[in-house]
Amino acid sequence: MLHKNSEKLHLLLLVLGLRSSLFLVELGVGIWSYSLSLIAGSWHVFSDLVSLGMTLIVTWLLQGHSVNKVNFQYRRVETWVALLNSLSLVFISILITIEAIEHLQHPEPISGLPMLIVAGISIVVNGITIYLLHSDSHHDLNVRGIFLHGVADTASSIGVLLSAIAIYYLNWLWADAIISLLVVTFLSLSAISLIWDSLQTMRIN
Repeated sequence: MLHKNSEKLHLLLLVLGLRSSLFLVELGVGIWSYSLSLIAGSWHVFSDLVSLGMTLIVTWLLQGHSVNKVNFQYRRVETWVALLNSLSLVFISILITIEAIEHLQHPEPISGLPMLIVAGISIVVNGITIYLLHSDSHHDLNVRGIFLHGVADTASSIGVLLSAIAIYYLNWLWADAIISLLVVTFLSLSAISLIWDSLQTMRIN
């Protein structure tokens, strides 16, 4: 158990470093290019970082204990953290929806080329994250939550890439808001799935 938690801790620290860098890049370029989809994506990454931070704390605490009863109590905390992760996805989805509707009604000039570059970087980083977490996501509820965040971010990045192409070559400014709404749909489905799994785990325990 201790060895397993130690490996998990190192894995999560690596993912934390990757996603922290991605958050700063997406937020900075999103503000500079006036891209809602990039800004929304960056705040979703930020919610990942909060979730990841809570998971790291729980994993670190688990590393120092071997008594089953104590471990069980921390596992219950992990389940609550997973539930909070999914609820944060719902909150982010609502914010993105409101902003996307406003951008559809009042489109603003957007720089497509910076979006295109950052979307490509984001796809690579998210792909690495998904690869690193895939194995543990099958048997660890909280890692699965972070894994789903990574999958959602990848879908978001692909959407940003497509909207950046549309904006850069066709000047379709509305594409940014439309992609944001599509991302919201994906985020909501991921959140509902994780909420259900968390509640089921709580019921069993």
